[in-house]
Amino acid sequence: MFLAVVLCVSCASKDGQVQQKPQSRGLPYELVLIVPEPIYRGELKDTLEAVLQGSTPVLPQHEPLFRLDIVYADGNLTPWRTFRNRLIVEVDRKAAAPTMGVAKDPVARPQLEVKIAARSAHDLAVFIGEQRQRLTDLFVDAELNVEAARLRAKYSRMTADSLRRFGHRICVPEGLRASKVATDFLWTGTNLNDKDQNFVFYSYPWNGHPLTAEQFVQKRDSVMRVNIPGAQVGQYMQTATAPSAADSTVRQPLIVVRSRMIGGYGVQEVHGLWEMRGGALGGAFVSLERVDTAARCVLVTEGFIYSPHSPKRNLMRQMEAALRTFE
Repeated sequence: MFLAVVLCVSCASKDGQVQQKPQSRGLPYELVLIVPEPIYRGELKDTLEAVLQGSTPVLPQHEPLFRLDIVYADGNLTPWRTFRNRLIVEVDRKAAAPTMGVAKDPVARPQLEVKIAARSAHDLAVFIGEQRQRLTDLFVDAELNVEAARLRAKYSRMTADSLRRFGHRICVPEGLRASKVATDFLWTGTNLNDKDQNFVFYSYPWNGHPLTAEQFVQKRDSVMRVNIPGAQVGQYMQTATAPSAADSTVRQPLIVVRSRMIGGYGVQEVHGLWEMRGGALGGAFVSLERVDTAARCVLVTEGFIYSPHSPKRNLMRQMEAALRTFE
């Protein structure tokens, strides 16, 4: 009994410490880079900026992955302790090999801190270049999870109710209030002329084979053609294409496809561009495809935007976060 009491007191103390952590600070996709000034101004600068401020996939124009705040390690770091996303880069002459350490909520909540160390600035540059995808995924996924948590607390009830008839649940931004329901298809959107956000759900029979990019485009274009027509006869949404680099007479869909584990499920993640055939509209989209083996069908959730006059990254990321709430 005495040991049980000690254990309970210990757990309560730890929980109390967790609750006492301050709320983290920072704008969405703002990243604080803490690095010694001499190595940053050397060969490491180009590598870090290329990785952290590379283009967000896939948008019609360049928008950086992160808003980057450079903080030199020999200065006063106290004001930056509670920022939500922190990347610490340092030289460790004793390091046998480059390392990347990840800490969740070290001093604030929510917070992600990544520390990279290597024996020299050159080794750091090589390692960061090699780990580019893993490094950026860590911070992007952390931001998506923060936004998904917000959406679970405040979301479009209309969309949730509409999707419930298909046996699923999702939390999308509150502004998505217009809707269209068809057989195995749902669209909801904001119906705005700018900063327009849209959610689409559809399903189709699974043939038992792995999901492919070609199958995705074929199925997406057929579903959108039927369900999302334009204002004029003959207009409809389709996946945007461009001439192939190898053969200009062949057009390739403008998509980036990755197989990932999200929320404990294997999904095919597709970022791409859409256009209105026969019209001047277009924008970006993100789709998650997953297989329901019990029902032998493929479930597709998609977020797409139309924002010709405003930045698109955060609009797209919010829809991407919404897809992660799908159940």
